[in-house]
This record gives sequence, structure tokens and C-alpha cells, in this order.
Amino acid sequence: MAARKSNAAAKGKAVRAAATVRPGAARPMALEELRRIPAFAGMSPEDAGAFMAAMEERTVTAGEPLFREGTLGEGLFVILEGRVGIFKSNAKGGEREVAVLDHHEVLGEMDLISDRPHTTGARVAADGRLLFLPKATFQRMLREGNPGAASMVVYFARMLAGRLDANNRRMMELLDARAKPAGSEFSEFKRRLLREWSF
Repeated sequence: MAARKSNAAAKGKAVRAAATVRPGAARPMALEELRRIPAFAGMSPEDAGAFMAAMEERTVTAGEPLFREGTLGEGLFVILEGRVGIFKSNAKGGEREVAVLDHHEVLGEMDLISDRPHTTGARVAADGRLLFLPKATFQRMLREGNPGAASMVVYFARMLAGRLDANNRRMMELLDARAKPAGSEFSEFKRRLLREWSF
């Protein structure tokens, strides 16, 4: 019981510390704002406060890389201000922008639950602020049975299921628009798409 009270007091202190405004610093995110972000919406105020205390805020500038395709990821990014472009290498040695993420969107989510290298790269598209959650911190919270970490895993699973569903619909639209490719070609295309597409 004493340990539980101590943990609750520590979480409360962390929440208050995260909400402290330093002179000349940008306004920090309020706990209520964090809980409006879908990845954190299923958490209790206490668990969301623990995550807020565990994350660090970073100021970023346009053109700054967050991670590169083929590298191992280090954690989750939450966009507070600005935009981030997602890029994929092409067969000609260049790259193509495949998505632009904005306010309150997350990227690097697969880093938290997978050891696979990034299949895309990410670069800041407009100056802004990000929150960063280190992979090691998240995995420690998950091992310790933190309910917020468990709810985040469920959120990611639902998000990935939505992406796969959208990709399946897009594939069917492409197939309906032209002659269906040979069975083996279609199977390989679908296998690669479902396996490789992640931020």
C-alpha cells in the first residue's frame, strides 16, 4: 500500500513538473491535450501523466531527418507543431514522398514493438516541436505492467489493422481498373505490401 501511494505521489509530481513553464520556453503540452491524441486517449490521467514525464520535447527545423530508411528506430515521435514528411526510396536511387504527417499525429510507432529497420525515412517538413518517447522507456513500462503502455499497444494494433484494410481496398481498386495480374505476381505484391508498409 505504501509503495502504491509513493508511486501515485511520484506520478503526480511528474505531471506537475511536466506542466511547469520555463521563462522563454514554448508552452508545454497540457495533460488534457495529450489525452486528446488518439495514441494516448485510452489512458487514465495517471498513466498519461507518467508518459508525459517519460517523453522529451524536441524543437526541430525543416529539413532535419528524424530517421532514415533501413536504420533501426529509437522510439516514437508525437507532432505538437509543424509537419513531417515520410519518404520511400525508389528503384532509380531517388526517393518519393509518400505521406505528410501533421499536428498530433505519431510516427515511429513500430519502433516501440518491433526490432525491424525502418522501411521509410522521415524528415521535418516545417519547423515545429515534437515529443519523443524512447523505445527502451516504453518497453520497460510495458514489462512493468503499465496499463497505459498496454492500451497503446492495442491502439497500434487497431491502427495497423486499419492500414491493412485500406491497402486491401486500394489493391482491389487497382485490380478492377485493369486486368488482374497472374496469381503468383498478385500474391507476391500483396505479401510485400502488407509486410513492408510501416512508418
